[in-house]
Amino acid sequence: MKYYFIVLCLGFSLYCSAQNSYKYEKEDRIEKQLFPQNALKLLEETLPKKVKKLKYYKEQDSVKISYETKLKYKGTKYSIEFDKKGHLEDVEVTIKQKHIPPKTLEMIKKHMYDEYDSFRIKKIQRQYRNSKNSIGKKVIKNAFSEAEDSSFYYEIIAEVKTGKKRYFIEITFTKTGKFDLVRTIIRSSYDHILY
Repeated sequence: MKYYFIVLCLGFSLYCSAQNSYKYEKEDRIEKQLFPQNALKLLEETLPKKVKKLKYYKEQDSVKISYETKLKYKGTKYSIEFDKKGHLEDVEVTIKQKHIPPKTLEMIKKHMYDEYDSFRIKKIQRQYRNSKNSIGKKVIKNAFSEAEDSSFYYEIIAEVKTGKKRYFIEITFTKTGKFDLVRTIIRSSYDHILY
């Protein structure tokens, strides 16, 4: 009986820890020639001509290695992420709260108030995800056109409080404001996430 109780407790603790996802990333700036060649080719074919501050990074988290380029276009910050083979994963565009439709923002805030004692939004991005059914060029073009009719998510970095505990989260919502995913950010990875 004691053995079954220990197995049950162990199983429950594994289940609980699997439900709470964490985000830890280590990011290093790299030279352009170390970036995957097929990713560079896609960028050359799709980026607008007048991008500024184009920088290349290699990211590693507890699960995978990826590559990211960060840039500015018309005063807006963009981040384009690729897997280690150079396949597009997503494009993120930094926006302000006023760029979220009022009904959608209301749904997002309601979810935040329901889940946390308090919260403070630090950063908002529109996230254009690539999928097996998407074409990378189209995903990038949609992000730079900021087309409202294209498919995207809102990714929010927020400082939240539950009880006496304060921490940072990355939380995503659909373009209509439905909750998608939340991950706790490990503090040492927080600074580069704010860019």
